[in-house]
Parts: sequence; C-alpha cells; structure tokens
Amino acid sequence: MAIMHRFNWLLLVSAFLFVILTLVSCNQAPSFGPEETKMFGSQSARVQEVSFKSGDFNLKGDLRIPIDGEIHPAVVLVHGSGSATRDGAVYLEPLIEVFLRNGYAVFSWDKPGSGESTGEFEGGKTLTQRANILEDGIKALREHPGINTEGIGLWGISQAGWVMPMVIDRMDNPAFMIVVGGGGEDSVEQMAYQVGQKVICDGGTQEQAALVEQYWPQWIKTTEYEEYREAVEILMAIPSVQEYTGLNITEENNWNPWPRDTDAFIDPMEYIETTAIPVLIFYGELDKNVDPVQGATAYYEALEKAGNQHYRIEVIPGAGHVLTPVQTGCIGEYSGRDYVSQYLEILEEWLQQISG
Repeated sequence: MAIMHRFNWLLLVSAFLFVILTLVSCNQAPSFGPEETKMFGSQSARVQEVSFKSGDFNLKGDLRIPIDGEIHPAVVLVHGSGSATRDGAVYLEPLIEVFLRNGYAVFSWDKPGSGESTGEFEGGKTLTQRANILEDGIKALREHPGINTEGIGLWGISQAGWVMPMVIDRMDNPAFMIVVGGGGEDSVEQMAYQVGQKVICDGGTQEQAALVEQYWPQWIKTTEYEEYREAVEILMAIPSVQEYTGLNITEENNWNPWPRDTDAFIDPMEYIETTAIPVLIFYGELDKNVDPVQGATAYYEALEKAGNQHYRIEVIPGAGHVLTPVQTGCIGEYSGRDYVSQYLEILEEWLQQISG
C-alpha cells in the first residue's frame, strides 16, 4: 500500500509539473533586445527588437522609443492584408516621425510569414488570429519598463479596420484608435464594392457595378443553391469579374453554404457601437478598395449610437485607399508612397488635442 501511495503521489507531482511547464511555454515573456539609435525623418529614436509569442505564432518587431524622457505612451501600428514587415507594406516612416515627435513610442512587427515572424493563418480565421496576435502584442508592450501602460493606442490600415475593433472590445482602457481605409461593413459587402469598382475601372458601366454589389453578397450569404447559382451566373456574365476574382460555378452535389462562423461575416461596427475612446477615421475620396461614403456613414452612425464624444471622421480629397495622391484610385494605379499632406497634418493636430 505504501508503494502504491508513493506511486500515486509521484504521478500527481509529475502531472502538476507538466501543467506548470505547459503554461509557462504558452505564456512566454516577451524579450527586448539591445538598443540602437536610428533616424525617422527628423526624429531620432532608441530602437529595440521585440520578440513575443501568440499561440503558434512567433512574432518579431521593433519598438521605437523617443530619445527624451523615460516613460512614454505608445502606438501599435497594425498592417493591412497581405505580406508586410515591421517597416510596413505602406510607407511607415512619416507616420513614425509624427508619433515620435509627439512623444509616442511606436511598435510594429513582421506579419507571420513575412520578415522574421513565423506561423500560418488558418483559412477563414485570419481576422480572428490577427486580433489574437494584436492582443498579445499589446500585452508584450505593457511589460516594457519604458511604456505607460495606460497610454497605448492603435493605428491601422485597411484590414486592420476589422482587426482593431475586435481587440478594442477586449482591451482595458485603450488610449485611442486611428483607422485608415478600414471597412464599415463585413468583408463580403466590402468585396462587393471592390469588385464593382474594378468593373468600372476596366471600362464597365455603373449598372454592371450595381449588379455586382447586389449579387456578390448573395452568392456568399445564401443558404439556397438556386439563389447561389443565379448570383454566380449573373456575376460571371459581367466582363472582368471572373478574371479578377476567379469565380466559378460549383455543382449542387459539391456545394455547401458558407459557414457563418467564418471571419468574412464579421461587422466591425458591432464593436464600434459601444466604443467611447477617442477615434480618428480617415478615408480617401477615391478609394476603390473600401467604400469611403459607406464607411464614413457607418462610423458616424455607430459612434453616435455609442454616445462617443471624441471622434473625428475625415474623407480626404484626391486620395486613394492608403491616402496617397491618385488620379482615379483604381486598383493597380501607381500612386507613389508620399501621403497627401492633409493626412499627416490632421493626424498630428489630433494627437496633440487628445494629449492636451
């Protein structure tokens, strides 16, 4: 009996140690590398590499800290879709310069599969997994001794407009959110607009674009095969739709409705409707990726519903999706990397207002 009791005790201790080691491995503390000084426009900063873990993802990025002072508020830069490193798919240096000049540390990382970050997104769950990474990135940032943990805000572009609202809903007292070209509706409706605008840019008519905006959501959201087939047949008859999207008909015996738990059905306005933090929203007047009229209207209505007293919505003339000057805004038009001046001027003015 004594041997049996000892054996059971050893099993219990082993199981306890296994649980502890598992928790430690899943919640590894972030690591902060040595500092080096770099210039961002006219602003110098102390730069540290930061490594942190989020689920199966291993993230690496840079934290840029203003030279003067010991404790700073911070902003996390959240990428759009596609590959992007800590330095951005869009040109981040002018933004980093503005934030540094106003006393903010700036944190961004390589997206998984880009730069030095590793891991693969699960199909249909990219937004959810990106939100988890962002939440863990904020937690890592809060462990840095030079960061004011109550002063962490978010800046994000395009797809970040779906990711950030999900995280704001979880965060404890986020300082602010800045959105550039973020969606004001679910991704299905947003894509309907984008495909419709592509049709127009390729020489199609407004009537054809209207058909796209009507039938694109139908083929994805319907639960009836007849409605699905009707929508796809209409869409495929519109020039450039199939070429741009790769859309094809699935026969009934192989067809299933889209699962409703996929990220494509996430509407960021459901989170914005309860948001009281300062919010700054930018759209380019000529944006052909995300509807600027629908987006600005949706944000206005959601923030009013929330009773938010600290928001500003700007639609910038002559600007495209990422707020660079464009002629048409059509996808594929080269627009350079320099932003319209109004964007950076409003950004800096607004930062000074919320900091004052």
